[in-house]
Amino acid sequence: MLKNKPTGIAHVAIPTDDPEATKAFYENLGFTRLVDGGVRGMLQCGTCVIEFYPRRQDEKPIGNIDHIAMTCDNLEEAYDEIVTQGHTLISNGIESNEMFAPRTNSFFLFLGPSGEKIEFCKIS
Repeated sequence: MLKNKPTGIAHVAIPTDDPEATKAFYENLGFTRLVDGGVRGMLQCGTCVIEFYPRRQDEKPIGNIDHIAMTCDNLEEAYDEIVTQGHTLISNGIESNEMFAPRTNSFFLFLGPSGEKIEFCKIS
């Protein structure tokens, strides 16, 4: 069992071919724009966060959950544990982006037993 386990769900990611319709749909459900990057962004309602972005591959169905992201306080240690346990990594180690600029979003991705993508992340 992981010592550096997740502390909560960060977001659920949904590919889309129509970002405007996606924003409108979730805003109608009570979500507000947390990050608005035009064709990609994040919507929030309470503690529920949905990330949306353009579908990356034609064979990937729109609307399906792409990955489940979980917050993790000790990202580097959790990464080491996941590697040691032999899980299949699908990121290039711990990566980062500026989605929450000026804060940095650090993360890594690996596969679950049914092929689901799991992301551990930390915003600092």
